[in-house]
Amino acid sequence: MDAKELKATLETKMSKAGKPYQVICIYLTDTYKKQVFLEEAEKELLKQYLKNNDNNNLEMPDLFN
Repeated sequence: MDAKELKATLETKMSKAGKPYQVICIYLTDTYKKQVFLEEAEKELLKQYLKNNDNNNLEMPDLFN
């Protein structure tokens, strides 16, 4: 199986209704990004991963509040 690393960011955005939500933005090109919306279980897994791997500069304390 071939694998390719992609540039991605975890972002908090605001809906049109003014409600914050989290999304992973995968940058496919310099001008195009794909947004991947997380389910609650996925958010919790990612939160735990970031908490346990703070030495990788991944901790974002206000992201999941």
